[in-house]
Amino acid sequence: MSKSLTLKNNGVKVSAREREQLLDVLKPNLKAIVKEGMEQYIGNGARFMLELLMHAEAKELCGKWNSRPGKRENVRWGTERGTAIIGGAKRRIERPRIRAVRNMNENGAEVQLETYKAMNRADLMDGPLMAAILSGVSAQNYASIVLRGLEAKGVKKGTISRKSIAATKPTLDQFRQKRLDEYDHVVLLIDGVHIGKKQMIVCVGIDMNGRKHVLGFRPGATENDIVCRDLIREMIERGLDPHKDYLLIVDGSKALVGAIRAAFGPDVAIQRCQEHKIRDVQAYVPVKMRQELRSLMQAAYHQKTEQAASKKLMQIRSLLSVVSEKAMNALTEGMRETLTVHRLGITGYLKQSLRTTNIMESAFSSVRRYMGRVTKFEDEAQMELWMARSIVETERHFRPLRGYRQLRKLRENLAQSKSPAGKGGNHHG
Repeated sequence: MSKSLTLKNNGVKVSAREREQLLDVLKPNLKAIVKEGMEQYIGNGARFMLELLMHAEAKELCGKWNSRPGKRENVRWGTERGTAIIGGAKRRIERPRIRAVRNMNENGAEVQLETYKAMNRADLMDGPLMAAILSGVSAQNYASIVLRGLEAKGVKKGTISRKSIAATKPTLDQFRQKRLDEYDHVVLLIDGVHIGKKQMIVCVGIDMNGRKHVLGFRPGATENDIVCRDLIREMIERGLDPHKDYLLIVDGSKALVGAIRAAFGPDVAIQRCQEHKIRDVQAYVPVKMRQELRSLMQAAYHQKTEQAASKKLMQIRSLLSVVSEKAMNALTEGMRETLTVHRLGITGYLKQSLRTTNIMESAFSSVRRYMGRVTKFEDEAQMELWMARSIVETERHFRPLRGYRQLRKLRENLAQSKSPAGKGGNHHG
C-alpha cells in the first residue's frame, strides 16, 4: 500500500482507493456476518491483524518472502499454531517461525517474535476479566461467555478466581486502612445487605458537603449486637469520633439501636426508617387495607412538625385498635424515633433524603449488580474481598446528598438537642 497508510493515535488511516483494495481482498459476506454476529467477525478481524503484525516482523527479520539476499541472519522456518489474548480470552492464531542462521544446529536457534510476546501479556486478559467480574459475571459464567463462538481456550474458573482475588486483595487492605478522621461526618447510616447466605452490615457516612463515603462493613449471620458493636468499634479505631454529634439512620433493628447507644451515648439522635415502619405495620393488616394504611402513614410523616405528625399517627393507632392489636403495637413501638428528622427541624429535600434508609438501598442495589451472580464463597475472607471491590466501585458513583445545604443547620440542632435547654424541646426551623 502507499505511504498514506499510517498509524496515529486515532487508528489506521487509509485512502478510498486502499479501502477498495482491502474490500477486494477480504470479500466480507455481509449476510453471514449479521447472522453469525458482529462480535465473532470483529474477533476474527483482530486475529487477522495480529497475524499481519507477526508477518511484518518476520519481513523485517528475514526480508521479503522468497527473496534471496546475499547475507542473511535469520530465515523463515514455516508456521505453527500459537495463541493471542483477544477480548480477554486466548484464541488460536498461526504464527511464523524464525530461526537464526548462526545457530541453525543448536537448540536456541528459534527467534522469539516481540509481537507474539506482546499479544500474550497477562494484563491483556486481566483488564476485560476484572471488568466482567465487576459487572456481575461470575467466574464460571465468564469462562462460558468467552468460550462461546470465539474458539477461546485456556480461561478456567480457577484461574479467574485466583486473578480476581489477587487483584482485589490490595483494594481490601487499602479500604481497611482508610482513616475516617479525614472527613467531617454529620450523618451515619447503618444497614444490612444479604450476600449469599450471610448478612453484611455496612455503614455509610455523609460529610458536611453532602458527599457519601462507605466507612466500614462487617459480615455476620444477622444484624446481631456483637457484629454491630464490632463494626462501630473498628470504625472508631480508624478515626471516627464517637463524641461528635451525629444523626444515625437505621432500619429499626434493636441490635443496631443498642450497639449505637452503647458507642455514641444514650442521647444519640436516631432516625428509624419510616418506610420500614410502614411495611412492618402493613404486615399485620389484611391485604385489602394495606394501600390505604400506607397512604395514611405517608400523609402523617409528611407533616411539617413532630407534633402534627405524632397527632396523625395516634389517629391511625386508634383505627388499628379495632383491626389488629399487633399492627397497633407495631406502629407504637419506636414511633418517636421515626420522627427524629421532624424534631430536629429538617425540611425539604434533606428531610426526604434522611427520613428513610433509601440511600443505603441505592448503594446495595449497585453492590448486588456487581455481585448478583456470585452466590457461593469459599469463606468469609473471599466474600469480604468481593464486597470491598464492589463497594469501592459503588462509591465512585455516589451522588451528593439532596438538600445538603441544610446539613449545617442539622449539626446546630443536634448540638442544641443535647443541651439541657434543648432537651424536651422541639425545633421546627
